[in-house]
Amino acid sequence: MSDEPKSTPRKPRVAFKLLAVLLGLAPFVVLEIAFRMLGVGETAGGSDTFAGFGSNIPVFEREDDRFVTSKTRMPFLPEQSFAANKPPKGFRAFCFGGSTVHGRPYESDTAFPKWLEIELAATNPEHSVEVVNCGGISYASYRIVPMLREIVDYQPDLIVIATGHNEFLEDRTYHSLKERSAARSWIDNLAASSRIVSVGRGIVRGKSVAEAHVNPDRDADFDTRLDLETGYASYHRDAEWHARVLEQFEEAVRTMVQICAEKGVPLVFVNLGSNVRDCAPYKTEHRAEMTANDERRWRDAFNWATSLEKAGELDEALKRYREAEAIDPQYALVQWRIARCLDRLKRGKEAAKYYLLAKDEDVCPLRMLDQQYAFFQKIASETKAPLVDARAWLEAQSPDGIPGNDWYLDHVHPTIGGHQEIAAAIAETLREIGILPFKHEWTGQARREAFAAHFESLSPVYLGNGRRRLEWLETWANRTRLANETEPVDARGHLHAGFRYLDFGEQGKARDALRRAIKLDPAMADELEAHRARLKAQGREMSIDLN
Repeated sequence: MSDEPKSTPRKPRVAFKLLAVLLGLAPFVVLEIAFRMLGVGETAGGSDTFAGFGSNIPVFEREDDRFVTSKTRMPFLPEQSFAANKPPKGFRAFCFGGSTVHGRPYESDTAFPKWLEIELAATNPEHSVEVVNCGGISYASYRIVPMLREIVDYQPDLIVIATGHNEFLEDRTYHSLKERSAARSWIDNLAASSRIVSVGRGIVRGKSVAEAHVNPDRDADFDTRLDLETGYASYHRDAEWHARVLEQFEEAVRTMVQICAEKGVPLVFVNLGSNVRDCAPYKTEHRAEMTANDERRWRDAFNWATSLEKAGELDEALKRYREAEAIDPQYALVQWRIARCLDRLKRGKEAAKYYLLAKDEDVCPLRMLDQQYAFFQKIASETKAPLVDARAWLEAQSPDGIPGNDWYLDHVHPTIGGHQEIAAAIAETLREIGILPFKHEWTGQARREAFAAHFESLSPVYLGNGRRRLEWLETWANRTRLANETEPVDARGHLHAGFRYLDFGEQGKARDALRRAIKLDPAMADELEAHRARLKAQGREMSIDLN
């Protein structure tokens, strides 16, 4: 008989360990079930922790007889709702894109989907019209794809796609989330949907368990992502990265076309525009092969040109800027300075070319590149999908075809009037392709009255809140770095600044800027009167007296 001790069987040991783990987890499982039964922790986080990358987070949730925006998607998505059962004569459209579609720096109440809904309802009173805003703040095109897969099951009659500005932003600011492994994504998504985690997050933010299911302030400030180490500082000239991002953009858009085609849902593309006159490039870098001697010569030419421009010697400044351009044709700020000189010299056609060059050479491209515009024209031609060229629409209404703060509040977000123009362009396209019968003509007077009534329904602080959000956006986008570049330097610059102040209800600042514009160039008085008429057509009034 052996004296060696008998070993304990391995399986019972494993079983005991597993049982201990399960017993340890049991209280959490019971608490999770209890929270769900009691409705605690439903929206404690206030927003999607993973900024829309959580695959288990729906866009809309059923509440009684309506679908409403999932609270965990806010404030990235605007609060929207639509009937769970579409009426027999219902018309339902969904609009997708980034913060432009969302309506920033205002809310969705003055974004183009709302104005489109107002017009479609007025021209088709026999129909119950719903235009649902699915614009996601900072959302790039690939994040629209899973949203669209959900939305096509809600009986849409039309899908509107207006995307493209956020492609390069997303690739930097959300890189770590995009590169998660499948296992990590599963764990993150599971945690994000947990009521215990949700309540805990609320407590950390200073809320009690009882308060944790209350919807927080949707206007809370966002992280200034471009100031992070992985944000603004990470942008460098990188042709390979540019090509990869554009390839992903095109793939996402083609996937959207395929999803709509499979479900037989009409699709309309909107080619968005951007501010080129009053928005300098965000970041500039020299070409990689610059030598020390090249940099010295470039700096001498650039500094000399800057001094000449400040002195008002524009022709001489232009010559020196061109010397700097010859040394480094990729330096976006020089191209923008050249454009500004040409603009002030009334050489609008040449100026427009250089403004666009400066936009496309921007190392931190937060405005759509011309390659993206060209792709939308290509995909629309290939698929026969209607393309609403909002960019061209607004350019046609801008002096010399160069839009600035007359139609944009910042680098990409249109004015309220700009949103109305985009809605009008979409409505005109829908008339042309016969999506709706448009049985009733909408006169200019009826349009003004409808828009004025909608403005009356907004909060008295609505415009001021827009200004507050814009300040956050400008901090977020590092506009303070370019404050000196974007200060008005001519009559038109002051005129546009005045228009911008008017959009935020800042009457005193608007009056001062408009007076300066007219003092520098009396011809600006005529343009001011034209703008007054535009505001009236938009359902607003300009009550400023400049005398």
